[in-house]
Amino acid sequence: MPSRYIIDTSVLLEHPQILSRAGNRKIVIPKAVMHELSCRGKGSKWSDIADLVASAIPAGVHIVDAPEKLKNDLIQSDRNAQRLSGADFDIARIAIAYAEQQGVDAPCVVTNDKALAYFLSSRNIKSIAGSEFIGKSKDDTLNKEIEEKAEKVVFSQRRYLITSFVLGVVASAVANVVYSNIDLLISTITVWGTMVGLPILGLVLFWYRENFRLSYGAFEFCVGVIMSYYVFFPTFSYSGLGVTEGIQILGGLYVMVRGLDNIGKGVIGTRLESLWKKIF
Repeated sequence: MPSRYIIDTSVLLEHPQILSRAGNRKIVIPKAVMHELSCRGKGSKWSDIADLVASAIPAGVHIVDAPEKLKNDLIQSDRNAQRLSGADFDIARIAIAYAEQQGVDAPCVVTNDKALAYFLSSRNIKSIAGSEFIGKSKDDTLNKEIEEKAEKVVFSQRRYLITSFVLGVVASAVANVVYSNIDLLISTITVWGTMVGLPILGLVLFWYRENFRLSYGAFEFCVGVIMSYYVFFPTFSYSGLGVTEGIQILGGLYVMVRGLDNIGKGVIGTRLESLWKKIF
């Protein structure tokens, strides 16, 4: 069994319950990972993980900085190393430093990052995925307090994801109803009301995006789909497509892409981030 398990950021996000194994296994968290967790903006879920790591330190979790020098240092011209992020570099340097120590069993890096795993394999350093580590350590004696805190973090993130997507779908449905009854609304609102209302609506939507980015992304994607579908309904005919319809379809596709971009930024710091990066 490896003497130390070095945990990557992606694994902490997806499997925070790994920290409850600290009593049986030497869990190492690079300082670069902690820095990555703490350098997130308002609304990020990463702070929950950072607090959980801090509470697990008394149970045996070690926070380690990358060494300044290595015997077998990373070479920047190495094609495999060029694919690594800043935190990945520190993880690799820590793993190499442990591997160079005589009389110490080889370390193991727990990561879902394929680029990092591939680089480590070129240096003969073992790496496993977070789910594999959970499976191998299922018979360990767990720290119940940390396990319960980790479950709360997972529940909080799951609730955030579900609520955001549901709210986005509901918002897009409301927007569709408003658009379908636009003639009635215009007939009851004065010109001045429209001129004042549109900028206010723009400010409200901007506030919505800044504070609920994931939900706004889902809303934006659904609106893009509806925009494109309106070209084909209620009468579906390719022969009737013209320049105007083509521009509307392209506009809908653009809004969909913008929505996916906001969803990608909204899932940062959640368990979906790793899956999102794998897909896109």
